[in-house]
Amino acid sequence: MLKSFKKVFTTGLAAVLTLAIIVPTVSAAEHPFTDVNSNYEEAVSFLYINEIIKGKTTTSFGTDSNLTRGDAAVILANALGLDAENAPSAGFKDLNPRVKGAVNALAAEGIVAGVTKEEYRPDELLSRGAMAKILTLGFYLEDYAVESPFTDAVGVFAPYIESLYGTGITNGKTETTFGTYDNIKRGEFANLLYNTIWFSIYVPIADSATIVNPTTLEINMSEPAPEELTAEDLAGMFLIDGYFADGSVKELEFTGKSLSEDRLTLTVEFTAESSLDGKKGKIEIDGMNELLFDFTTPVEQQQ
Repeated sequence: MLKSFKKVFTTGLAAVLTLAIIVPTVSAAEHPFTDVNSNYEEAVSFLYINEIIKGKTTTSFGTDSNLTRGDAAVILANALGLDAENAPSAGFKDLNPRVKGAVNALAAEGIVAGVTKEEYRPDELLSRGAMAKILTLGFYLEDYAVESPFTDAVGVFAPYIESLYGTGITNGKTETTFGTYDNIKRGEFANLLYNTIWFSIYVPIADSATIVNPTTLEINMSEPAPEELTAEDLAGMFLIDGYFADGSVKELEFTGKSLSEDRLTLTVEFTAESSLDGKKGKIEIDGMNELLFDFTTPVEQQQ
């Protein structure tokens, strides 16, 4: 599903989106903006609660306003979890304090470049073609490029447009035009960034699970895990809570033990402190897949 999983997560995206991974959809009440309609609701809410975007005012997101290069840099740096405070100077002399750290951090990663060697021009509007470039570079989407039907996917932005098209993140403004040199609006950017984030994150889903013994659990996933992920990697993506007969609740600690040949079944092993031995209750995986257990009697006596 994902070629760039490790690259994206090393930027800090995993930490930024911890809440979103657990709760992938959010309600309209999650943001204060009155100008966000149903076309942008899910994306804006997601980005707002994860502190990736802010509004133009406390009650206006500026959905139909054009996005500036400076604002795009701040939003993207937030999404990628880049260290804007300690980024080395890119040499641009026209950066204001609000955008300087974000631009420097993105430039250090090779995601953005200046209009000239000394000018980034943060107040200039961002084109859709430039948007395709920064999303492709920021999320390592180059390998997904396929030939698009867009007659305006030409010039320096062509390969980046083809990358977004290949992922299915965008289908263009019409069947044959991408709108390469059109200015992108803040609402459009929110939707495209949201789509890109979810394309770029592999979130394993447990279809079912079996408690093998007090220290071992098998998790059956809904789709094969990507080849680049180990059992230990996958184990770190699940949340397992124990609800015990004495009324206590505990987040269980465990590690990846093995992955089946078809990469659909993950076996994890609980730590000594999280062992279910001698206990009774239930466990839940990511708030679902409720499994009852009773290890208060020897296993051979259980029916």
